[in-house]
Amino acid sequence: MSEEKRFKHKLNMLEPGTRMLKIMGILVLAGILLYVFRLKTVAFCVWGAAGIIFAVLLILLAIESYQDNVLNEIAIEENKKKGEL
Repeated sequence: MSEEKRFKHKLNMLEPGTRMLKIMGILVLAGILLYVFRLKTVAFCVWGAAGIIFAVLLILLAIESYQDNVLNEIAIEENKKKGEL
C-alpha cells in the first residue's frame, strides 16, 4: 500500500484536542473539589481519568505529527518531480 493511500484520511486533532483539554480541566477541578471535601479515593479516580485522557491526547498528537511529516515528504517529492524546487 502506498504512503499516499495510507493517509487518505488524515487525523485532525485541533477541535477534538481542545474538547479533550476542556474535559481534562473540568476533571482536575472536580478532583480538587472532591479532595477538599475529603473524598480522596474518588478524587484520585477522577484525576486518573484526566491522566488517561491526557495520555490518549498525546498519542493522537504523535500520530498526527507522523502523518504530517509523511504527507510533507510526499508533497516535496511531487514538487521535485514537477521541477518546482
